[in-house]
Amino acid sequence: MRQGDPARGVPACSACHGAAMTGVQPGMPGLLGLSRDYLVAQMGAWRNGLRQARAPDCMARVARALSEEDVAAMALWLSSQPLPADAKPAATVAQPLPLDCGSGLRARP
Repeated sequence: MRQGDPARGVPACSACHGAAMTGVQPGMPGLLGLSRDYLVAQMGAWRNGLRQARAPDCMARVARALSEEDVAAMALWLSSQPLPADAKPAATVAQPLPLDCGSGLRARP
């Protein structure tokens, strides 16, 4: 979640969803405070193409690179993290995104 898996092209969740993983304005949602079942379902929807984003669909790419075990571990860990008292989305990402995404933000070269 905080390191990712560079060998598989999977960035850390915090690289796109903010250091506190409470989201980034305008379009990166927060990941804390969500249930394990919801997170697993959303990743499954990305993996199966039921959920899509504007191209390039970076979340579909990430979801397809993860095994079912990876998704289960990620969902369990995220759902067990406390929601910060000041759980607001960040105004900007601290660095360029690790992948090109349909959000319009660019990946680092």
